[in-house]
Amino acid sequence: MDLIIITRHQCKAARALVEMKQVDLAEAAGVSKQTLVDFERGARTPHRNHIVAIRTALETAGVVFIDPNGGGPGVRLRE
Repeated sequence: MDLIIITRHQCKAARALVEMKQVDLAEAAGVSKQTLVDFERGARTPHRNHIVAIRTALETAGVVFIDPNGGGPGVRLRE
């Protein structure tokens, strides 16, 4: 399965859906809090492996990432 790379907006929305603080997501993903902060504010794009780790941590918390498929990328909670 080829993972889609998440956007900073998806990351912020996903965190909000599962009520996860930046520090908690950073810890769960094994990245520095500053990496996450910079990503979410658009200051830099983390390495692919960091984005995959962030996505995986959010998916583990119950988030489903929606492919752009013509309507733009999105997020929702898993049923």
